[in-house]
Amino acid sequence: MHLAEKEINILGAGIGGLSCATILQKNGYTVNVYEKKSGVGMRFNNDWQGIENWSEDIDVLKQIESYGIDTSFEYEPINSLCFHLGKKKKLLDVKNGAYLVRRGKEKGSLDTNLLKQAENLGVKVYFNSRIGANIHIDATGPKKGNILARGILFSTKSVDGYHMAIGEEIAEGFYSYLLIRKGHGTIATVFGSKNSNRSNEFLENTIDQFSDYIDKKELLEGKKFGGYGNFEIKKNPRDKNGALLIGEAGGFQDCFWGFGMRYAIQTSYLAARSIMNNESYEELIKANITPKMKHSNRNRVLFESLGKLSYPILYYSLAKSRRPLKILKTLY
Repeated sequence: MHLAEKEINILGAGIGGLSCATILQKNGYTVNVYEKKSGVGMRFNNDWQGIENWSEDIDVLKQIESYGIDTSFEYEPINSLCFHLGKKKKLLDVKNGAYLVRRGKEKGSLDTNLLKQAENLGVKVYFNSRIGANIHIDATGPKKGNILARGILFSTKSVDGYHMAIGEEIAEGFYSYLLIRKGHGTIATVFGSKNSNRSNEFLENTIDQFSDYIDKKELLEGKKFGGYGNFEIKKNPRDKNGALLIGEAGGFQDCFWGFGMRYAIQTSYLAARSIMNNESYEELIKANITPKMKHSNRNRVLFESLGKLSYPILYYSLAKSRRPLKILKTLY
């Protein structure tokens, strides 16, 4: 992508937009970011979310640093994960399998940290603002949701632990999780949009699934939340006006379990690289992102085609493996 001007306009101050702005500003560009909301992280609830670290050989934090982005935000590596299927459970050894980061508008979150990095470099971020013309990069997040989440944030006296469960009654086709860290808990179910009418059922069954690890009274005082994401393999990674689509605006999210933060930062780097080096964004996406998305989508189709058999197959594949992360990598 060749741009004669050195001033770049980005729409959206999510992690993709701010990462892209930071990279470009560091490399001599003047960057403006326009955000329609009043601050960053407004979609989120100061909850912990995972950046997956199993799909590539390079550690995701080192990958982020290689782009010129500081990793001074709060994070916690997941080294063990209790994996559940019904009453069966297995503690998996998954050293650095993912990193938990906080999402939201509070200090220490990934969102506020990236905002601070960008502004310290001189990036101009305009909140409560949305311009429609001369946008070079579209980082406005998902336009629709084909993967949904329902959950509860709560304070707890329970011991720290990370749990993931699969099963048709708790999160058909996807998964449920329970994260407890330093007195803060998140319990949630993740499921496809075709099952949106079962969201309450899934959440209630998820709470029952993890009842041995939580005090249900604490959940009553918690805060319910909902969320959505979008994965879509687009033929054209630009919007109708030619702006480069990054992150979930471009449907860049893994198709198997819906992890999206790594894709958001990767595509922000590829967009910046296409501008700085006059490279084709389409070719960069085709070479670095599309193959992974197609592979995870094939495994999603296979997983769904197996019906009820898919859950025990996946459970025992991971539970019996000495290297469960290697199994996960083959899915991605």
